Amino acid sequence: MSARRPASVAAALLLGIALTLACGRGGAPTSGERPAATAGAEASPGGAAEAGVGSTTGEDPEAAAAEAARRAELPHQVVFADRILYPYVLLLPAAGEGKPATPSRGELQAEVQRVFAGKEGEPEVGRLLAMIGQAPSEAGAASPTLLEPNAGDEAGAGEGGVVTDPSAYRPARELLALHVEVIAASEVVSQGALEDPELTRALSPEDRASLAGRRWALVLRGEYRNQEGVRGLRLLQTLVRIAASERGALIHDPDTLETVDVATFTARRLLASVGNIADQIPVIPFPDPRHEGRLRLATRGMRRFGSVDLELDGLPPDPERLQRATFLLHGLALAMARLGEVDRSGFAVEAPDVIDVSAELCRQAYGSRGGGLPRCRECPEDAVIHLVERPAEPQDPPGHVVARVVAPRVESDAADYDHPAWVEAVLARLFGSLK
Repeated sequence: MSARRPASVAAALLLGIALTLACGRGGAPTSGERPAATAGAEASPGGAAEAGVGSTTGEDPEAAAAEAARRAELPHQVVFADRILYPYVLLLPAAGEGKPATPSRGELQAEVQRVFAGKEGEPEVGRLLAMIGQAPSEAGAASPTLLEPNAGDEAGAGEGGVVTDPSAYRPARELLALHVEVIAASEVVSQGALEDPELTRALSPEDRASLAGRRWALVLRGEYRNQEGVRGLRLLQTLVRIAASERGALIHDPDTLETVDVATFTARRLLASVGNIADQIPVIPFPDPRHEGRLRLATRGMRRFGSVDLELDGLPPDPERLQRATFLLHGLALAMARLGEVDRSGFAVEAPDVIDVSAELCRQAYGSRGGGLPRCRECPEDAVIHLVERPAEPQDPPGHVVARVVAPRVESDAADYDHPAWVEAVLARLFGSLK
């Protein structure tokens, strides 16, 4: 676990500017499922939706009203993905003029086996080897069933060293698969993101200078479900770390647009026993079009957990309040990752109408660094929020839903709802009042 402190507001502001510019130039395309239903209705300031459904001559007024009511409810129905497709882009060092060969699944498995020599029998290593050997088309989008090793059995290796022996496996309700491809880096990474000093701030000067020559990229796209502490994501990150180390590659995240080295990627990786979601999810500031002179904060990267991204608006441009709002969003992000775990049938679940967030949950989101968050022992240190999907905006991750954080509907649907005042009250409940 890294000893880094919780992200500072100044760093977040710089990253927000960088992301805004990079997205404005055309962010890198990403692969993934859109986890929530498309509403298509404009959210009102109070969180309710304007359905915009009118009746036509001869149309049943009751049916039209029912359809309008249904459309108005869609933005409030936040659904988690039943399967997740998430890619990491490994920028390969310059090596000749031709396109590098795409590594075989057997080669990737051999690299994992070298790193974990003597530990091939451990369940997590076995699952990673099975994930590498399973192509997404073979896993099947419709079926929740994938095969996993029997306890005590060793899977045989087929052609190319790929673990394929079906006799060593039993049915399990877990989806683990991998897409592997080498393509031109320009197809998956925007030049603006590579040239931006803030989005490449984790790189050494030498690594940053090498970006111009890294014309080819190895794309490792995992297919998995939010199960067992998002095990599929943890396995994917383990493979990315190993494959990047083997090839001297730098790692680009298509949702956050950051490019990092292996050491930074390893320090930020998701840990099963810690819940360090703040290392995974940047929180970015943007101007707030709903509240003049104020800011909004938005997460980036929640797609990897099968969740919508989160946005909290109505914030004053005050560093301390922005920092506390960041703590709140990271705590909510951890809550969403836990709420989004699919049931054993493999079907998606829907977020509850109100979600509980506590100061303790916010601290857990920072892992071992959570002790640095403010405490207010006289405060309730808890709050309840509601999520409402908003229409897509140019700076959003491509094809991914963003939901606003608002008060529960009994309050946010009211005509006199004061969102900035509610935000101030929530931060005071969690962390204490500020003058």
